[in-house]
Amino acid sequence: MLKTWTFLAILSGVLCTAVAEAPRAQGYEAFYRKCYEDAASDQVIISCTAVISRGLVDKNDLATAYKNRGDAYDDKGQFGQALEDYDRAVSTNPLDAEAFNSRGATYIALERYQRAIEDFDQATRINPASSVAFGNRCFAKAMLGELEQALSDCNEALRIKPKYPGAHASRAIAYLKLKRYDDAIADYTTLLKSQPDNPYALFGRGVARRMKGDARGGDGDVAAAASIKPDIAEHMARLGIVLRDPG
Repeated sequence: MLKTWTFLAILSGVLCTAVAEAPRAQGYEAFYRKCYEDAASDQVIISCTAVISRGLVDKNDLATAYKNRGDAYDDKGQFGQALEDYDRAVSTNPLDAEAFNSRGATYIALERYQRAIEDFDQATRINPASSVAFGNRCFAKAMLGELEQALSDCNEALRIKPKYPGAHASRAIAYLKLKRYDDAIADYTTLLKSQPDNPYALFGRGVARRMKGDARGGDGDVAAAASIKPDIAEHMARLGIVLRDPG
């Protein structure tokens, strides 16, 4: 065991040196580009950290650097670090709607739905044209059982951006919980046109079909969902969507 740990410590030292040395060769412009453009999460974290530490950007760009680094931490499942960066982003620029939305999305991942709604409230106040923030707030409200309010938010998201997949998915959950099965089926079917292998949509539509008495169609959807994601039933149960017989 000691030999293994010693080897890992040496390897870690080599890797840390390699990571630290590479950006210095790339220069600040490469840091800047990878912080503000699409890049792998680890590269975004390294690059945005360099941008933040240099202090050469204005307040709005600094807030965006914190937000982008937070997004990268969120992608890696490091939610605590993501929240710290989002806090810094909104403190630096209180009008950064995207940072509020991103922080709200992380609170959703942590199942802190009321806290998420507060951030989406801020995001939609700052940017009333944010279909993403309205769609996210729809989902959070559906999780808290505020179903009519959830529908209102999803409808607004779809008014802003017709056929927005996230809004169709969240609205379908609200419809299922309201036992509006035809509407849920319609939303899931729309979603599946653009995402035919979406196991959440297949499972949700399967539940709605079964509750409508279409056992064959429902079972087919559920089986297709399980073939893509074997633990889909457990994931959907956490959203309050469970497979049961009508009656």
